[in-house]
Amino acid sequence: MKYNKIGRWGMSSLGGILVLIFGFIALAFPNLAIKALAVYFALSILIGGIVLTTYAIQYRKLTPNWKARLAEGIISLILGIVIILNPESAAAFLMIIIGAWAAIIGLVFIGTFFARKTSQMIDVLNLTTGAISLVLGAIIMFNPFGSSRFVVILIGIYAIIYGILTMVFSSKIVNHNED
Repeated sequence: MKYNKIGRWGMSSLGGILVLIFGFIALAFPNLAIKALAVYFALSILIGGIVLTTYAIQYRKLTPNWKARLAEGIISLILGIVIILNPESAAAFLMIIIGAWAAIIGLVFIGTFFARKTSQMIDVLNLTTGAISLVLGAIIMFNPFGSSRFVVILIGIYAIIYGILTMVFSSKIVNHNED
């Protein structure tokens, strides 16, 4: 089957087009994107729980730690169902985890600034990065709902840029192969 130039470009940039569409949806409807990501996460956990539970039961005579796998599978099933029933809370919880991680990283950078003296530029970078991470982490932890919208908007902007660059790159490949 022979494609014309536009057909080859469309086929090679389909991923970029889909990411671009997701980016626009995330910017236009951040709450919908948050729920969609939470539901996707929940479905992944549910499928993993089903697989683990089935595996543990099916191979209980061959697997010495089958009870641990069964418990993990059941916990995954319960967690997946809870997230599907309440995706907003799951998104907020995830934001709290991200905020705590950013705050801890900030404290590590600040601790590095005070613990060892290196070049002045690295010291300034450690202190600046630590302060920014600590402040953003605290904002995210104490305002998870507002933060999740902000994070989704950043993801949307990134997706749009990535989608455009993917399509431009695909165009260059198609044009290069034509020569």
